[in-house]
Amino acid sequence: MFKHAIFWILSLLSITAYSADVSNISQQELLEVNTNNVVIVDVRTPEEFQQGHVPNAINVPLSDIIDNPAILTSSKEKPIVLYCRSGYRAGKAAEALLKEGYPNLRHLEGDMQGWLKAGLSVEKIILVI
Repeated sequence: MFKHAIFWILSLLSITAYSADVSNISQQELLEVNTNNVVIVDVRTPEEFQQGHVPNAINVPLSDIIDNPAILTSSKEKPIVLYCRSGYRAGKAAEALLKEGYPNLRHLEGDMQGWLKAGLSVEKIILVI
């Protein structure tokens, strides 16, 4: 029961973290989009990103976005799709990017948890030493 309460609290936080200026994109819509026309940004840690991420995503951790919201300036003209594990960090990233004037931000519905739950493919980084 405690886990369910935490889940709902985090869900509410992630919903309220988004501005009206950030629209959602469904997993199916993202799969159908030409990845040359959109920038998919995973705001999780590099370790989380290595374990599996949405195909064609780049990793720009939330801490990097908070420290330097202009980090994605070269992608400013394209729609930017943000996601994290459950939505909270993506919401914080959206807030920082909106303040920096990014005009076309989207949020991946369900974030990585939803992507995995839907059984969609992921890319992994394999480190060879």
